[in-house]
Amino acid sequence: MRTIASALAVATLVVGSISSVAAGPSRAPLAGEGEGLKLVANLDTGSGTDMEFATIGGHDYGFVASRTTGEGPVGGLNVVNVDNPLKPKLVTKLPCNLNQGDIQISHDQETVIMAADSAGGPDSCLMLGKLGFMTIDISNPAKPKPLGVAEIPRGSHNTTAHPKKPYVYNSDSDQANRGEIQIWSIKNPAKPKLVNTIVNPTHSPHDLSFNKNGSMMVTAARTAIHLYDTSDPENPALLGATACPGCYLAHDAKFTPDSAWVIAGDEAAGGGAYPCPGGALYFYEIVGGRALVLRGAYEPAVVGTAQGGVASCTSHVFDISDDGTKLAISWYTAGTRYLDISNMTGATFGDQGTGVKELGWFIPEGGDSWSSKFHKGSYIYSNDIARGFDVYKITAKG
Repeated sequence: MRTIASALAVATLVVGSISSVAAGPSRAPLAGEGEGLKLVANLDTGSGTDMEFATIGGHDYGFVASRTTGEGPVGGLNVVNVDNPLKPKLVTKLPCNLNQGDIQISHDQETVIMAADSAGGPDSCLMLGKLGFMTIDISNPAKPKPLGVAEIPRGSHNTTAHPKKPYVYNSDSDQANRGEIQIWSIKNPAKPKLVNTIVNPTHSPHDLSFNKNGSMMVTAARTAIHLYDTSDPENPALLGATACPGCYLAHDAKFTPDSAWVIAGDEAAGGGAYPCPGGALYFYEIVGGRALVLRGAYEPAVVGTAQGGVASCTSHVFDISDDGTKLAISWYTAGTRYLDISNMTGATFGDQGTGVKELGWFIPEGGDSWSSKFHKGSYIYSNDIARGFDVYKITAKG
């Protein structure tokens, strides 16, 4: 939900990419404080939002979104090679500035879906004057190419690519009107096609996620969480719903790899100024294939402010490890947190209790982390609003 004021729009429409040599990315200081995580690398890719990772042609890439803010690099899609996490390299940049730039990668890893919840300016490539999402060909990661547009009047705050089939579900995060989810086919990525619009109880999702095989979907819809059967991806069926206790904004919800649990985060104050520890993470067990039963909650052991001032300090974009035992999450000004979620039963705060444990954390100098995610090995990547692309090595035991 976080917004950043944009600088004056670029005067001409640019659809080409900028080479890493020409861009010459600078680096923020590898400074800060933490335990169990070590800040090992940075690329100033601009004011960071979301990111996703893929292995293409034997190389590991981060597709890293940023927004133009008047300081630092222009916004767009940064393609970062992370074959060596200690030395990430900016391969190229597609200067298509979209707000907020949620990133998804299609099931075949050939298309990036980049979302816009406000009308694009002259620096937004195919999204000039449009809301919705843009498809980008990444079959050659060194030469990303804008392909097509799904124009959506209520915008795309987040999109979610089906993990097995060529579909994209849209989350407009509209809190004022009837809740809905649009389903788009990207069988032809150059011409996305709307195939269905379903009513979502309460609000439109802020975000939604599929389980590993795409047979279920869960929404985070401000005050509630909804579970769907998506075995027919064009015609989802509602299985169950539950309230998110104490949630200001149920922001993000994800399945564990075994589809036995759902983890949801509350973005307290919607990304506005909010004291630590902020909104919590909630842990729901899926009982009987449809009931979401709350088993525990987590907040970090940070009270008051982080980074020395009043700013947003609350849960935001997170990721679950492939084995389902660890979680990486951005907590805005409280940095990146690294959790052991092998036991999700029982409320816990900080390192107390018998449930979720905080194994590591790092608050980088001047940082404001939007998204934190895993990709192979013992590293966590953070896309930071103030610093760009940060890399953390996991040094914690456990």
